[in-house]
Amino acid sequence: MTHLVIVNYACAPDLQNPDELLDRYFSLVSWADGLALAGAQVTVVQATALDAQRQRRGVTYLFVNDGLGPHPHAWQIPRRLHGAVTQARPDVVHVNGLLFPLQTWALRQRLPRTCPLVVQHHAERPWTGARGAAQRLALRSCDGFLFTALALAQPWQAAGIIHPTQPVFEIMEGTSDFRTRPRAEARAITGLTGDPVLFWAGNLDANKDPLTILDGFELALAHLPAARLYMAFRFADLLPAVRARIAQRPALRETVELLGNLPRADIEPYYNSADFFVQGSHHESTGYALLDALACGVVPIVTDIPAFRVLTHDGLLGALWPPDDAGAFAASLVSCARRPLALQAAAVTDFFDAHLSIPAVGRQALNIYQSLHRRRAGRQPDGAR
Repeated sequence: MTHLVIVNYACAPDLQNPDELLDRYFSLVSWADGLALAGAQVTVVQATALDAQRQRRGVTYLFVNDGLGPHPHAWQIPRRLHGAVTQARPDVVHVNGLLFPLQTWALRQRLPRTCPLVVQHHAERPWTGARGAAQRLALRSCDGFLFTALALAQPWQAAGIIHPTQPVFEIMEGTSDFRTRPRAEARAITGLTGDPVLFWAGNLDANKDPLTILDGFELALAHLPAARLYMAFRFADLLPAVRARIAQRPALRETVELLGNLPRADIEPYYNSADFFVQGSHHESTGYALLDALACGVVPIVTDIPAFRVLTHDGLLGALWPPDDAGAFAASLVSCARRPLALQAAAVTDFFDAHLSIPAVGRQALNIYQSLHRRRAGRQPDGAR
């Protein structure tokens, strides 16, 4: 059995309780669950403010206080955390994030030569200047890199931080544990109505671009007068602008509802109430809201960016449209609304189950880890540690 050790060097400063951390870090937990379901032994070593241990669904979670705070400085080495990693005797080590190059390099020095070290991208961008040079040297010790889309690795390769000899793999950085429920049952809970029902979940910020969504939705209402748009959000930099846009447009005042912040524990019925999921992102490392929508069989109408191409099977599910193009969004929405919804939703569910679900991502990840373990083991001389 392959033993995977997943390393998290940082955590949110408000998370002091291990159980609260695991509840919030659902993507970390879903990744570990998928690996366990695929047949791996999984240990997660998480930096926190206190020492603790938990077991969940066959996964061991070790919480280690190294006294370095919620996010170590670039030069700080978490020796106690690294000790917990090596004491676990891993076959493969997975580090979350490319912004801990010195820590990652130091961990590599403590691992057996046959143990590959893999780093996963989580929306980081390459450093430049002297910091970039240090990042380049330190990450050269890694055996492979995981990105949601290969296109997201290109800036790292162009900067020379990822060397041409270092393999890059395309795989989701996490997934969703939501499930498809009957629409009528969900709408009885949420009260959402419309034909069709559109659902937005995401911050109201320039990247997610809610104003383009509102403009495009208004255009589409000429063809879909019974459509309704519901918007859930947590952070809301553009909330005043969104409210002003809705107030200025009579058609939007009658058809758009701002739901505000819906806790994750409560939001699944809202996804299951929707016919279409919409978002106007200019860039994403993954798109967890879109993953949640796909898990619930909601047809995506989202922007044509690398991560969303992977999630929509290159646009075969729903529709992709260019960022910042309200007319293209409107045309995509109208086109999808005119096609049989049940067939589109079934295709979404089938694709999610086969490629994006917790078991599917776990199988893909384990295959990658095992290939890198074979690759590194094959390079070692007989008797190498």
